[in-house]
Amino acid sequence: MGTFTSSAVAFSPVTSGQSQWLRQISLVVGDSDGNALDLSALRIRFTVTSATTQTLRRLETRIYNLADETVQTIEDEGTQVQLSAGYMNGPFGMIFDGLITQIRRGRESAIDSFVDVIAADGDIAYNWSTVGATLMAGWTQADLQRSLLQSMDGVSAGYSPQLAPTKMPRAKVLYGATRDHLRSFSRTNGLDWHLEGGQVNFVPQGGFIPGEALVVNATTGMVGVPEQTIDGVNVRMLLNPNARTGRVLQIDNASIQSTNYKVPLSAGDYVPSLASDGFYKVYSLRHEGDSRGQAWYTDAICAAINGTAPATPTFINAVVNGL
Repeated sequence: MGTFTSSAVAFSPVTSGQSQWLRQISLVVGDSDGNALDLSALRIRFTVTSATTQTLRRLETRIYNLADETVQTIEDEGTQVQLSAGYMNGPFGMIFDGLITQIRRGRESAIDSFVDVIAADGDIAYNWSTVGATLMAGWTQADLQRSLLQSMDGVSAGYSPQLAPTKMPRAKVLYGATRDHLRSFSRTNGLDWHLEGGQVNFVPQGGFIPGEALVVNATTGMVGVPEQTIDGVNVRMLLNPNARTGRVLQIDNASIQSTNYKVPLSAGDYVPSLASDGFYKVYSLRHEGDSRGQAWYTDAICAAINGTAPATPTFINAVVNGL
C-alpha cells in the first residue's frame, strides 16, 4: 500500500477549450493509518448520488477481477475510499471521499468476479452524533448552529448564509440526535442542509451556494434534451466533477422540454419553475460511470432559483389523492 492522500486528485474547474474525451479515473481504498491501495487500472463501475435534502453523498462501486490477496486486504483493512473521475485533458476531480460501510464479493459469470464497495460521506457524523448542551439566554441562531456542528465528529462547517442576529430571551437545552436538531434549525431558518466532502452545507431554500455557474449546452457536454417534470428539470451531461448539489447550472430554456401533466391540473401549480434567465439550482445529482463501458454521465435534477422547488413524494401523493 502507498500513502492515502487527495493531492493527486485535486479539483479542476471547467474552462472553455477543455475537452471531454479520453476518460480518466482514480479509485483509492485506504485504511485508518493512511496506507492506500490504488485500484485505478482495473475495470470500475460506479454511481455517486447526493442531494440538498438532509442527505449524505453515497458511493456504490463495483471493481472487477481482483486478486484474492487484494480482496482480502480490502476486507480486512479498507476503511476509506476516494473516487475521482473526468478526462485527461478536461475537467477532472474528486467526486467522492468517505468511509466504507459495506464490502461484498461475488461473480457475474464463470470468468468475471467482482467486489462491491459501498460507502457514505459523513456516515458516522450523521448516524451517531448526539448533542448535549445548554445555550444561555441571549443566544442567536449562529450560536445554535455552532453548537450543533461542534457535536459532529469528523465533519466541519461548510457553506452557510448569514443568519438572523435576533437574541433569544430564554435559555435553550439541546439533547438528542444532532441530525434531529439540524432539521429543526433548518426549518426555522428556511434552509436545506446536506453533508458533502466532509462538510455540512446549509443552502437557503430560495438560494444557492455561491460560485460560478456551470454552463450546460450541446458544446459543453449536454446529452439529449432536458425535461421539466414534477420532480424538477432533469438534465443529463457527460460526467462532470464540477457539478455540485446546491450550486448553479446555466441551461438554455429553449432546449428544455415542458412537462406533460399526468396528475390533476391543480398539481400544475407545483411543477418546478423554469428560469427566465436560465439559471437553475441543483437539488439532486448522480454521477454514473464505467471505466470500460458506455456509461459516463452526470444527471442533475434542478429548478429555477427562487422558483417552485421539486415536490416531495409525500406532497405528490397528497395532490394526486386530492388531500
